Amino acid sequence: MRAVAIIMLLLAISLAQQGPYNVEKCLLTVYRDGVVHIYLKTTVDELEPYTVLPLLSSPDKIDNVLVLDENNETLVYDYGENNTIIIYTLGAKQVKIEYDTSSLTSMEYGLWKLKITAPFSLIIRLPEDATIIYINAPPTEIRPIDKRIELTLNPGDWEISYEIPITLPTPSQPPAIPDYLKYYIITGVCVACISIISVIYIKKRRILGSLSNEEMEVLKFIRERGGRALEAELRERFPHIPRTSMWRLIRRLEKRSIVQVRKVGLQNVVELK
Repeated sequence: MRAVAIIMLLLAISLAQQGPYNVEKCLLTVYRDGVVHIYLKTTVDELEPYTVLPLLSSPDKIDNVLVLDENNETLVYDYGENNTIIIYTLGAKQVKIEYDTSSLTSMEYGLWKLKITAPFSLIIRLPEDATIIYINAPPTEIRPIDKRIELTLNPGDWEISYEIPITLPTPSQPPAIPDYLKYYIITGVCVACISIISVIYIKKRRILGSLSNEEMEVLKFIRERGGRALEAELRERFPHIPRTSMWRLIRRLEKRSIVQVRKVGLQNVVELK
């Protein structure tokens, strides 16, 4: 019993020794996904063993906690009751706390809402391009900061509704083709073009080589006439070729894709392809 009494007495003395603090800055940066980053900077009594500071969210809903002194040395801490943090500050003159939470914001029907109970004056920095739709009381100050709205709020309960425009993703640029690949591509295209031209040339030479003397003469006459001639002109130029034979000759050339025949009025026009 005496041991328990001693422990309770020491605990009471320890609680009575918690140090005072003075808030120099409290900044809440709200991101587009609703996560709020909290930065709190306070001065403390270096002679006190520890300092109890309020948290803006319950400990089970905060992440990435970082507690430093004025020399950026890590300080030991525990969580207390009623959303508080107990920081062992003996020898420290300043405390800086940073943590993230998503419990302060909510979204419904595309409209974001921020609800907070401020234990001291603080600054809220809304996401980029956000538009305030509703605020339950006039802020101490409101100003634009780099496409963001920044509000200074007094201690108390605050509710802010804001809207964020939907940003469409920018189309990604195709990856650049290395120079050596460009060389191979151009070379391949050139080789393919040369191959196609060679095949067409060889095919045409084979077709022309299989033509009769009469067919060669008819083609030569059409070429001299600018690449086209009336069927009547062909019969007049080659009177030794019977009418039906001339008609069959033209049809053979057409089937070989050397000429094409078009009907112009009552006349047939024979054109080189």
